[in-house]
Parts: sequence; C-alpha cells; structure tokens
Amino acid sequence: MPATNSRTSYDEVPYESHPFAQTHPDRLCTLATLLGLKPATVARCRVLELGCAAGGNLIPMACALPASNFIGIDLSEREIADGKEVVGDLGLTNIELKHLSILDIGPDFGKFDYIICHGVYSWVPAAVQEKILDICSKNLAPQGIAYVSYNTYPGWHMRGMIRDMMSYHARQFTVPEMKVRQSRNLLDFLVKASRQQNSPYGLMLKQEAESIRRSSDSYLFHEHLEDVNEPVYFYQFVERAAAHGLKYLAETELSTMVPGNYPPEIENVLQMLAQDMIHMEQYMDFLRNRMFRQSLLCQKHVTPNYSLKAQQLKGFHVASPAKPQDDKPDLASAEPVLFETPAGVTLNSREPLVKAAMTCLAEAWPQALPFTQLVEKARARVQAIKCEDHSADADTQALGQTLLSFYGTASTNLIELYLNPPAFVTAVSDRPRAFALARLQAARGPRVTNLRHESVFLGEFERQLLRLLDGTHDRAALADALGRLAATGELTVEKDGSSVPESQLAETIAAAIDRQLPLLAGNALLIA
Repeated sequence: MPATNSRTSYDEVPYESHPFAQTHPDRLCTLATLLGLKPATVARCRVLELGCAAGGNLIPMACALPASNFIGIDLSEREIADGKEVVGDLGLTNIELKHLSILDIGPDFGKFDYIICHGVYSWVPAAVQEKILDICSKNLAPQGIAYVSYNTYPGWHMRGMIRDMMSYHARQFTVPEMKVRQSRNLLDFLVKASRQQNSPYGLMLKQEAESIRRSSDSYLFHEHLEDVNEPVYFYQFVERAAAHGLKYLAETELSTMVPGNYPPEIENVLQMLAQDMIHMEQYMDFLRNRMFRQSLLCQKHVTPNYSLKAQQLKGFHVASPAKPQDDKPDLASAEPVLFETPAGVTLNSREPLVKAAMTCLAEAWPQALPFTQLVEKARARVQAIKCEDHSADADTQALGQTLLSFYGTASTNLIELYLNPPAFVTAVSDRPRAFALARLQAARGPRVTNLRHESVFLGEFERQLLRLLDGTHDRAALADALGRLAATGELTVEKDGSSVPESQLAETIAAAIDRQLPLLAGNALLIA
C-alpha cells in the first residue's frame, strides 16, 4: 500500500461516498443480538471504518447517534479533506476522519464495538488484507462485530474476464476519464460483435455491459480498472479470518444463508453435501455463482445461536414496506390477503393475526413499531372482528415466529428489525425541520442522505424546499422564500410541464409545498 503522503487513484478520481444501510451499527447489532451475542448498544458505541472515503457512510451515523464515537481512516488525502469540510460545517464533535494507511493502525487506536470495511478488502494487496483482519481481531471488543465486504468466486471468474479485457485496453491511456470511456466503448463493441452468437459468452457480455452502463464512472474505474482486485472463495476468507482468531458469524442478509429458500430436492442434496455451515455457504455460492459477500465476523470465543426464537423479538422494533393489495383487507376470514413491497416482494397470508399485523405495519411505514405494541395492535384488530381469543402468549409466539420466518427468507426487506430505530418523524409540523446533513447536502446537489441511512434523490423544487427546513419557517415563510428564488430565476416552477404565470405563482408554490412536505417526511428526512 502506498505511503500516507503519496497520491492515490482515489485522489485523482474520488470514489462516490454514500451511505450503505447494511453497514449501519444497528443492522450489525440487530443481527448479532438475534444470534445470541451481546453487542454494545448502538446509542453509545465506538465505530471504526477502514477506507471511509469522504465519510459518506460514517458522517450520517455520527449525526444520528450523537452519544457514540466514530473514527474513519482513508489513504486519499483529498477524500479525507472533503469529509472534514462536511464535519466542520455540521459542527460534529463525535467523529474524526484521519488521513492514514490501514497499515498504520495499532493498539493505540483502542477497542471498537463495530468495525466496518466496505469495498476495500478485495482491492488492496495481500499484506493489507492481512492487516484488515488483524485490526478486526486486535481492535475489536470482546462482543464486537466486524463487517467486511469482498468479491467472491465463482462469480468473479466471469466478471474477472471482463475486467481483464477492459484493463488491457485501458492501459494504453493515461487520463482516468479516457480509460473509463474507452473501457465502456470496448465492452459495447464486444457485445455488438457477439450479438449474433446467442452463446453463454455473448449473454454474459450483454449482462455485464448492462450492469456497467448503469454504474458511475468512479465505480467502473475503481471496481474494474484498479491495479489490484483479488476475489476469494468464501471458505478461503473464513480460513484467513480464523487464522486471526476471528469467527464467521453471518451475512448482512440472513435470507442468503437459508437453504430452505431452494426447492426441496436441492435443499436435500445441500444438506447431504455440507458438513457444517461453512460448507453449506460455499456450496450455495457455487449454486448462485455468487460475486460479492458482506460478511460479519466476531471473536473466536463467541458462541452464536442460530435457532431463532419468537421471544427474542420482545426488545425489537419491526417495520415493513409491504402494502395490502386491497384498501380494506379481509382480516376476519381465512381468505388470503396479498401484501407487496415496492421492490415487488409479495406475501400471501391467510392467518388473521398475521394479516392484521402486516396491515398495522403498512399504516405505520416508514416508522417501526415495538414488537410488543405490534402484537397488541394486531390482537385488538382481530378481536374486534372475531369472537375467538387466543392467549397473549400464544399470539406473541405465533406472530414472532412468523415474522422471523419472513425476515430470514425474503430476498429483500419484507421485514425490517431494529433495536434502535431511526429517529425521524412522519407528521409535518407547523415549522418543519429536516435532518441537518440532508439540508447541507441539498445545498450542494440532488442526492441527500436520510435517517434510514439511504440515499434519496430530489427534484429541484424539493431540493430548494429541503434547504429551508431549519425549523424556523412556517408554510407562509417557505412560500415567500421559494417565491423569491423563482423571481430571480434560481428556481423554475412548472405545472403540468409548463411554466407558471406570475399571477398563479404564489398559489402554485403553496400547493407544491403542501404536496411535497409529506413526501419528504415519508422519505425519513424530517426530525422532531
């Protein structure tokens, strides 16, 4: 790895620095707690991020968790400088971004409850990979959790061919922008030339080209054109971690670990082949042609419990983006009710208690409900319609086990679990106030971070509106401020695709504010 004072490719082409919800301490804490560990509470913890870039992942955590402490390191001086500017603008005192090499971290950094290393491990030399695992061992608290993402075989055997071709073609160019442009051109040429073949190779090229076409230039440059990109098989990563006294705990998506998500005939063969969980995971990687993993590690003395029980949910909060297909779902009968998420994941249930609970979650979304409160609400709805009355303990057990089943088997977030749910509000106050980081980001561009640790893209009107939501403006003041922006040409106000006459401007702006504020609240951007 280059010395700390040397210029890196990330100084030339800064990597887009954004939040990754799967790395959030509450996700790590939730999974670890479900599996029997006792990690530190997210409300008061220490977090280290290796390769933090400009802090796009770490700074939102520091904003949302003021009693916790965050340290991020990165080798790019430019990225760290950009991140420090944001930290200073926000006045944060619980986060420190350091221009350092991973090789420079020692015992003096202390112990951390959560260590995050996203998008680094596969892109650094072997010595740095070993140092990452060494840090995850020596600087991790006894009940701490380390997150490491990495490229995996067998999937990267095919993707690696594409990388090799683009790297070969790009090496004749020196300017990063030209390397990226020429790499895209080469891939387009290969796809076009192989279009008539209708072969597995041609289909692979087409699929990869479509994926790269959707990705940013910085992603292509650092994912495919860096000097180092060394994928591993899952079992090799686990062996390397074990050599440092670390134990594999889980993936951030539990559903990928469940062989029951395969048809019975495939699951039966997997059970015969696999000697233990590690073997099972590796064979499932073979089946999926897996390219990427987001693995959690813990200290070797920890003993996880993979038998999830309903009573574990009593301290958790539950959320779901799934909505019932019908506005008034039938909760009384055994007729099935279909629930569907925006991502197209569906749930079809006949159980009155489950249907009632999912309806309650749909009404609360994007807020999470305490599990015990969810049970009470669902029971009350069922009892109001039906005469039968199961015991509270029986309903708690039944609903808890069902929700855990959904959590472990859905390919996307059909059910979300939290120990420390994000603190946003969905009701719009007289003087609404937005997440401070989002207001700062809105002043710079359309992409902002919400309190669910997600990126949200804003239109120009929403962006200008969000900038003003500091808690001091009522709707009249917001309308006046946006009207002034429209008068100076800084904001274009349209209705049905056409410019609004000056005589209708005030009315149109007021209506747009009333329409947009609930949408901003629904995107977890407003705070109390």
